[in-house]
Amino acid sequence: FFPSNQITKHCTILDPVSFDISQVVMADPETHISAGISMQQSALDILTRGIQDKNFELFVIGGDHTISIGTGAYLSTQLDMSKVGLIWVDAHGDFNTSSTSSSKSLTGYPCAINCGLGDEYFIQPFNNNFITKCVQIGIRDIDELEHDNMISKNIKTYSNTDVEHLGLRTILDKTLEHFEDMDYIWLSIDIDSLDPIYCDQGRTDVPVCGGLTPRELQYITTYIKNSGKLKITELVQINNTTNNFNLVSLGNRLVEIAMGLGSFRTNL
Repeated sequence: FFPSNQITKHCTILDPVSFDISQVVMADPETHISAGISMQQSALDILTRGIQDKNFELFVIGGDHTISIGTGAYLSTQLDMSKVGLIWVDAHGDFNTSSTSSSKSLTGYPCAINCGLGDEYFIQPFNNNFITKCVQIGIRDIDELEHDNMISKNIKTYSNTDVEHLGLRTILDKTLEHFEDMDYIWLSIDIDSLDPIYCDQGRTDVPVCGGLTPRELQYITTYIKNSGKLKITELVQINNTTNNFNLVSLGNRLVEIAMGLGSFRTNL
């Protein structure tokens, strides 16, 4: 990811977090878990050192959605998470745990962990300060047991079919109404929420037919930014984009919108 001039001029860019999700999970699950724990702690340390202003606005760019367990661990040290509404824009629910996942891949756990569901070594850094309200948008691939986990935490979901049927304006209005008692919003976007025609998802995650358009991701970000509650934004699965100008351009635009950089004329 190559940040635009607006981003480099107006934002403080923190040190990167090193994490290799590509290790063979089933063959060496202990190494995989150890890498995840290390990544979570590294993200927590970097954010703690790098952010001194309590009025911070944060944008996290990650190669895998697992980075959000580091983002969440940091936020739990700074905010009352019961006052943070999480919008999870993704093709997948990411609401598995080690007991419900067939692949045992950490990439399927992060939303559940941020909501307080999962193994102790991942949820302990939150000190029982978890997300209590979460809305998922664009979801179109959920496991059966994962679905049960989502029900147990009262997760609201809007599938790609719901997006077609209801429209994003209605969905976002319902989301903001659900978050009416929240002080902040955390918007977490996985690039595989896009329809596979817009990016090579073989380099990001398991491709899932259907999905959002780049214009819809910009609309979601703009609408939530205009609510005045957007505090944290994530964009993940931006992998190997050096030869994909469209994804780099989209990523930069989402950062600029979320951080309020530049002038964007709307009539929302």
